[in-house]
Amino acid sequence: MTAPPRADWEPESHRPWIRRNVAALSAYYFSYFAAVAFISPHVPVYFRAAGFSYTEVGLLLAMASVGGALGLIPVGILSDRTGLRRAFIVTGSLIQGMAYLVMPQVSSLAGLAALQFVAGLGGTVGISVAAALGADVFENRSAGRMFSIARAWGTAGFVVIMVIKLGAPHLGDAPGFFIWIAGFCAVSGPMTLMVKRVRATKRTGRTNWRDAQAILSRPGVRPFVLAYFLAYLAMMCLSGNLSLYVASFGAAAPVWFVSAAFIVSAGIELPGLLVWGGVSDRIGRLKPLRLAFAILPLRLAAYALLVSPWPVLGLQTLHCLTFSVLAVVPFAFMNDLSSASRKATGQSILNAAGSAAWAVGPLLAGIVADRVGIRLLYGFLACIAAAGAVVLFTTVREPEPLDQVPNRT
Repeated sequence: MTAPPRADWEPESHRPWIRRNVAALSAYYFSYFAAVAFISPHVPVYFRAAGFSYTEVGLLLAMASVGGALGLIPVGILSDRTGLRRAFIVTGSLIQGMAYLVMPQVSSLAGLAALQFVAGLGGTVGISVAAALGADVFENRSAGRMFSIARAWGTAGFVVIMVIKLGAPHLGDAPGFFIWIAGFCAVSGPMTLMVKRVRATKRTGRTNWRDAQAILSRPGVRPFVLAYFLAYLAMMCLSGNLSLYVASFGAAAPVWFVSAAFIVSAGIELPGLLVWGGVSDRIGRLKPLRLAFAILPLRLAAYALLVSPWPVLGLQTLHCLTFSVLAVVPFAFMNDLSSASRKATGQSILNAAGSAAWAVGPLLAGIVADRVGIRLLYGFLACIAAAGAVVLFTTVREPEPLDQVPNRT
């Protein structure tokens, strides 16, 4: 008498390899966000120093997300239908690294926009499919906690690099920091090759938009994606323009202040990531989201009212109540609403909304900053975040998770 086949979706407690998978995804996020520690504070300033206006800088930053916004959902559907995860992650990471390696050799607005498009496409495809890879190996009942552990190592990578740069500020000098970006990108993708027992269900056929429509048709998904888009736009423009915001205070902000501000936010973000994933597994996804959406507009409005840079360090501590929630709980929310055969599609919808926010946000922020100034820009962002909060509080309800049975559609 033969033993029954082992279910590919059995509980995590029966999986001796789960720690290896968490470690592999943690290494990916560590390397990916180590690269972000160079991209976020230095690339906008590099473009501005090259003589581009706030609007042009916003356009260049937006192009990094246009590629992701256009390509993520088709790639997610294709990943679900082929069962491929790691191939997309590795390819995307290498493409992103090569684009940044070439960037210092280009000076024209059009050329830099094209490279930003390519870099953004590679990076957002990699991070989106990595989330689907995590969904493959984490059960719904603990998806928030397990993903938060892996994602927290991304914040650790960011903090480590920012601390190192405090002692060695020359690492942020152009064009040298582009080499560091390319190196971390090249390392990040191959880390996922260590993940075993991928539970993605291979489905035959070409890319089919009905996969995305099936998820978007579920109650509450579309308003949630809209609310996430608005909050993510405001949140990312907050961080993306922080170096320019601090620079507007002139000599009142020391040279090390930008790095310190990012270290504070990332340092407080780390425990938040570890907490909110597990909390959302226990009390539901909606309560943490409502907390974050309520605090974010108030945080942004406070930046607009400052007359000294020093209170920025205090406001950065609110990262644990805003960004930490937005980084992990929406992943779990979409994971709850996606069947086992559509995990990448669900995560791609979420990340496409984030990429669209990045595509619209920097350009819009640049236009507003050119007209009213970089500080009042944060008041404008507060209004956008408030609109997202209204959508979330009035139309989004707690998701009802689908069973974790492969092939269920």
